[in-house]
Amino acid sequence: MNSINNSSKRTQLLEMALVIDSHPNWWRFPTEKVVEGFLGTDPLFIVGDQPSTSQWNVNNRNRRGFYDTLAKIGAANAHLTDLYKLGGSSGELIRQIPDDLQEHVKFFRKEVELLNPTRVLALGDLAYQFLALLTPELTPKLKRVWHFSYAVRYSKLSEYESQLRDAIGGA
Repeated sequence: MNSINNSSKRTQLLEMALVIDSHPNWWRFPTEKVVEGFLGTDPLFIVGDQPSTSQWNVNNRNRRGFYDTLAKIGAANAHLTDLYKLGGSSGELIRQIPDDLQEHVKFFRKEVELLNPTRVLALGDLAYQFLALLTPELTPKLKRVWHFSYAVRYSKLSEYESQLRDAIGGA
């Protein structure tokens, strides 16, 4: 699938987005200005464990911190996704593994197959642990970075920017 052009990849991602959108309470990163969100076709994956239940409107502090940083560092076309697509409270996945987790992992693997990431950034410890456990084939490409909400909450966006740059460029 490496030879698939970006237009074809985007078309397939749009089809996958329709699947996500058809499920109640499933969520995906939206496209905004230059940040492609879930529709990003670069071989850089930025992956959370699961979406929160908080609003993610265009003025949300976390969204602004994350999306603005991605645009600033030239990673606006990264593929933004969550391993588990159903929204929940922070740490919910660690308290109880959902019965449908494998369905979500299978869907995530389709994203991986389509875009063949060269680098996978896990947003926080939980995402890193789940990705390492459930997709061990990605471990050589996997790096842990702060979750954007941590950087926003503790006013560490400049450090977050450096961390992302290092994780994207580093071996």
